[in-house]
Amino acid sequence: MLIRCQQGDLSEAVHITGRAVSARSTMPILAHLLLETTKDGLRVSATDLELGIRTQIAAKVEKGGRVALPARLLTEIVSNLPSSDVEIRVEEGTSQAEILCERASFEILGLPADDFPRMPDTDADLVCGVDAPLLRTMIRQTIFAVSTDETRQFLTGLHFAVDGTEIRLVATDGGRLALRTAKLDKPAARKLEVIVPGKTMNELVRALSGVEGEVTISAQDTQLIFTIGSLRFVTRLIGGQFPNYQQVIPKDFKQKIRVGTEQLRAAVRRVAITARDSATVVRLGTEGKTLKLQSNTPDVGRAHEEFEVASEGDDIQAAFNARFLMDVLGVLDADEVSFELTGHLSPGALRPIGGSEYVYVLAPVRIYS
Repeated sequence: MLIRCQQGDLSEAVHITGRAVSARSTMPILAHLLLETTKDGLRVSATDLELGIRTQIAAKVEKGGRVALPARLLTEIVSNLPSSDVEIRVEEGTSQAEILCERASFEILGLPADDFPRMPDTDADLVCGVDAPLLRTMIRQTIFAVSTDETRQFLTGLHFAVDGTEIRLVATDGGRLALRTAKLDKPAARKLEVIVPGKTMNELVRALSGVEGEVTISAQDTQLIFTIGSLRFVTRLIGGQFPNYQQVIPKDFKQKIRVGTEQLRAAVRRVAITARDSATVVRLGTEGKTLKLQSNTPDVGRAHEEFEVASEGDDIQAAFNARFLMDVLGVLDADEVSFELTGHLSPGALRPIGGSEYVYVLAPVRIYS
């Protein structure tokens, strides 16, 4: 194997694929990046058997080949090379690579490329195409509600559904639920309803930052594939039955509060400073057109803030987890939100003003004082 490529291109490739490298594995090959030549350049891949990332860069291929090189070592070397042409040589029948750039040279030991797990190629079934900025927004507005409880693995991923011209993402950890829908430009080629691991979606959000174009979504057996340009994410799917989330979304309300998104987020953040209990409880309620927020933690202190809002219906007092409120208020684009309440011990629903494609449901916290 003998190839030449740009340092900047190679550095970007090893960094983005390196996000899928296994940090703790009993399989040494999973700590490596697979480098293999193609007719168009150099392809770089990594996987932890749950998530696989593959990308391709332009390269001059003088002799084809493939090798698996240690991810951390290769990333550190490439990151510190001059911004110039990089040459990678691998003698046939070996797994030792020589990396040269201007006057710098390295020799590193790898593993046989045949040991690297196979990733799906082109035999997956097309599901649909989604605008990259839209998909990134949808994931950002739901991923924070994914559970971290591994004993209920079906809640540690995003419920990902496509049907006709609608795409729907749902996440819940049992204490809150985030639902985001959107319309596709073209009808989906097939119906899809799966659970995608939270790690995959977090890495996809990171990779799609600033990216324009269409993300192609394909399915193969128990895997889902996201492709945009030369970048491909392959993820295993989580088994199990996702909860019937529709039944927990309130259908009506007894009070509806309309308030500025940033105004409410900033107020909750301030009042939460003295909410030092395990649930960071903030009490929220109205008196007429005045919204009052307060927290009180024995041996710490208390906080209070109030401001005018638009309100209709009964005055209801309820307590909520401050972090749960700040999570959603930090990812909404709308200038104002409506907070719909049905009772002090019933779930509340938060929706952006001017849009019906998003709802966030959160359970209240029971307090005894």
